[in-house]
Amino acid sequence: MVTPTPEKPLEVVEVDVVFLDGTIRLTVIDRLTRFAVSYPLAAKTGEQVREALLLFLATVGTPRTLVLDQGREFRNFMVLGFLEEFHIRVHRTTPGHPTSHGIIERLHSILLDHLHLLRIGRGLNGDEAWSQALLSYNSSVHSATGRTPSELMRSWQQLDPPVSRSGITFS
Repeated sequence: MVTPTPEKPLEVVEVDVVFLDGTIRLTVIDRLTRFAVSYPLAAKTGEQVREALLLFLATVGTPRTLVLDQGREFRNFMVLGFLEEFHIRVHRTTPGHPTSHGIIERLHSILLDHLHLLRIGRGLNGDEAWSQALLSYNSSVHSATGRTPSELMRSWQQLDPPVSRSGITFS
């Protein structure tokens, strides 16, 4: 199944777990704006992924569809129940076809280059290097959009506030 081309931010968001620079990170990138965030994980588990996704919803917004690979950390009751609770659709990539997750794989390549430069040039490591790399990425004009990911993401309002099945919302 092909995911549709998004027309608004947070309609289609790619998510992956990556091990870079000595840390396990959940990376998230919006397909339209190319806005990216990353969260450190203590382990590659469903519980850690769920906690990071909740932080994404709380700080960035609720996506309509998540594009996930076949990793065990995404195929468990904690993550699937969480996504169902927030009415988030799941699109699974095909194993052995990295191009189906190409936007986030390209992000990983760019971040790896930034992390290397920050480590060599500025002596930065860990969370500070990750924050600097993401700041640089989100503040740079993207070739696919002609604008910065931060600029595009800020120019849109959140599609819908996150509402769980409990129906609790805050005004």
